[in-house]
Amino acid sequence: MGKGLDFRFDFSLVRESNLRSGEGMTAGQLGRALRRAEKGALAAARRHASGEIGFPDLPFMVKEVRRISRDAAKLRRRFTHMLVLGIGGSALGTKAVLEGVGGPGARKGLALTVADNVDPDGFFPLLRTHPMKSTAVVAISKSGGTAETNAQLSIAIDALKKANGRKWKDHLILVTDPEKGIFRRMAREESFRSFPVPPNVGGRFSVLSPVGLLPLAAAGVSTERLLAGARWMETAFRKRKPEENPVLFSAAVYSHYMLVNPKPVHVWLTYGQGLERMAEWWQQLWAESLGKKRPDGTPVGQTPARAVGVTDQHSQVQLYQDGPPDKVFTFIKWMKGSERGDVPRAGFAPEMAMLGGRPLRDLFDAEFDGTIGALWNAGRPIVRIEIGAGDEAHLGAFLHFWEWVTAVVGEIAGIDAFDQPGVEEGKRITRALMGEKESSVRREQFLRAMKGRASAEIRIRGDV
Repeated sequence: MGKGLDFRFDFSLVRESNLRSGEGMTAGQLGRALRRAEKGALAAARRHASGEIGFPDLPFMVKEVRRISRDAAKLRRRFTHMLVLGIGGSALGTKAVLEGVGGPGARKGLALTVADNVDPDGFFPLLRTHPMKSTAVVAISKSGGTAETNAQLSIAIDALKKANGRKWKDHLILVTDPEKGIFRRMAREESFRSFPVPPNVGGRFSVLSPVGLLPLAAAGVSTERLLAGARWMETAFRKRKPEENPVLFSAAVYSHYMLVNPKPVHVWLTYGQGLERMAEWWQQLWAESLGKKRPDGTPVGQTPARAVGVTDQHSQVQLYQDGPPDKVFTFIKWMKGSERGDVPRAGFAPEMAMLGGRPLRDLFDAEFDGTIGALWNAGRPIVRIEIGAGDEAHLGAFLHFWEWVTAVVGEIAGIDAFDQPGVEEGKRITRALMGEKESSVRREQFLRAMKGRASAEIRIRGDV
């Protein structure tokens, strides 16, 4: 199933011998970093073996994915649209894969939309674009206690009832914990169709679970191939020695620039249609997993930033080249694109004549190499990754690769890459402000603190 997969990982521009600024890794530093990565991988593997973390098991859910594929085929025969309600890890992976294979309509299946924001000016118009008589609504929340998803779901149920009367329940599917939580109780009491998320798989690591597999299969994406690619990467990670192991080598390099020679910003520059959404998925994975405090209270982490080539070469790259040397860069592109159009020969001024008669892709590829060259000349550490194709197998492998890199870097840093205490605090304050009974004391404390803050507000109003 892994036949035809092709990845290129180029770490040459983080080596001291190739990076004249002194920012590169010496042979000794690289050797020590690889040993740390090996130890980190063993620690993560022990957590997996104990059942504490479950994402490595997802590529092997063969029976489960077959069931999902069968159910998705039934959904395609009955509905025309699918609306996914979820946020963060319940949304970003699905969007990344869908865009990676070519976007909505690239595969024969339901028209898939992911609603991952409760901004009323976005959500209500989006809901109105869906024919609710032929729309399946999938609500995703492991606990069923996600305020944003619950609000969306209540509104969507109201729309389903108006369009379908008593049959509205046939349009709703819940993806949640297999045993507990609000959504699981709803599924039992109301007999909603539901799919389980393994309890030891967190949201940002869940794209290869029913969280992503169900909507993607309904949209016509081959989830079997998606998991096959992930299995292929799992095997590569488990069997290759560190110097030839993309997961361990990457974890060694990125942990070095997070902990030893700290670069507080990690920038992804993506070159290729669909990779921008993959960067959004990675941004959550990297920030929420690695932005933590160690047991002694020391904060660690990197701010993940993303830029789109070639667009952001005319905006952000000025900062990256001449600004503070506080960043490590990852350049990512497809090895091959699908379009082969040429630039016409005629009509160019002499200084632009080199464009005429050339494939537009030549210019795109030259922009990729040229930007790497400019940042290399400025002494910036760079990792270069090329992905063989924008298909399910490559995307499954790539997703699984980054999940393992993140897990290993977390172990090296001495933090838990699988919790999110900072996010939970924001959720608690939100629920308190919305009037949750159990949070009345917290609400009053928060409001008093905000009222007592020093004012620095400016507001201007007027007529034109």
